[in-house]
This record gives sequence, structure tokens and C-alpha cells, in this order.
Amino acid sequence: MSEIRVTTISDTAGTGPVTLTKQQAAKAWFYWTTNTTTAIIGSFNFSSLTDSGTGDTTLNLTNNFNDANEMATVGMSNDYHTLSQTAPTVSSVRIATYGSSHTANDISRNFTVVHGDLA
Repeated sequence: MSEIRVTTISDTAGTGPVTLTKQQAAKAWFYWTTNTTTAIIGSFNFSSLTDSGTGDTTLNLTNNFNDANEMATVGMSNDYHTLSQTAPTVSSVRIATYGSSHTANDISRNFTVVHGDLA
């Protein structure tokens, strides 16, 4: 069995990181809360969030995706379920969170991952 250990993977010129376009890795992830306060806990390629109401949050991307029709958004929370509120745009995703009573609810731990090609 082979093992590869690296600290940094650089582009072909050796001047920067590898660009993750046209690859199948997740291009964005977001961990946030809207329960007692609205706050970003951790993120990659998300710049901010907008609390649009109970159980309704818009997550704004740092770098746009190439095509909103080819974005795969996956969400989960520590309560009942999470789903896309509306179709994503190339610059944001809107997420709805629901409690165990199947009604919109602000949740303490929410997670979203987006796959697709960056612009």
C-alpha cells in the first residue's frame, strides 16, 4: 500500500493552490445557527447569511457557481430536516429548516454543502 503525505499541493507553476474548478469536490460548506442568535459558526466559500424569517435562511456565496441548474445542495440540521427553500442562484442558496412538528423552525445547528462547478 502506498501513502502520500503533503503539506501543500500547488498549481503547475508552483505559485499557488490548485483551483477546484471542473472537479467533483464540494465547492462550499456552511455551518450556522439561527436558534437564539443568527451566526456563522464555520464556512468555506460562503460570505454571509440573511435570516429571512423563522426557518428561512439565505446563504451568500463568496465565489459564484457556473450554473445554478447544476448545483447540488445538501443540508441537514440537529432537529428534524432541512431542504432547499427555492432553486439556488449562482451566488446564493436559500435553506428551510423544520422542527419535529414539521413546521418551520430556527435550529441551533445547521449544515449545508454545495457541489457544482465554480464560475
